[in-house]
Amino acid sequence: MSKGVKLLIVLICLSVVAFIGFRMYNMPHRDVAGERGIKVNATALFQAFAQNEQEANTRYLDKVIEVSGAVKQIDKDSSVSVILNTDDMMFGIRCSMQDTNIALKEGQQVTIKGLCSGYLDDVVLTDAVIVKPE
Repeated sequence: MSKGVKLLIVLICLSVVAFIGFRMYNMPHRDVAGERGIKVNATALFQAFAQNEQEANTRYLDKVIEVSGAVKQIDKDSSVSVILNTDDMMFGIRCSMQDTNIALKEGQQVTIKGLCSGYLDDVVLTDAVIVKPE
């Protein structure tokens, strides 16, 4: 094979990779608020991941979850995260909120909808919105 043909093949491959990367970067974000979520309470969701992470990933990962529970903690660093209480003393459901202006208090019952991104000590929901404070 000549150098010209090899160069052409490399350029075509690079073009394909660049096109795929461009399309993925410009994909629209999911509208979590508009999607119907899988309804579950915070303790049941946490236990599903703690007992069998692989099975829980199959059921919940990359899906919109509507989780109900009591607010354990509110973290306001560069973004706002609401941690929902579970039966585990150390860990819970960490909801990274879309809106930074939330009016919740610790101990308050709430339903939050978000995209499940997995289990890292806490079960993590991203792009979360408040469905209803109670």
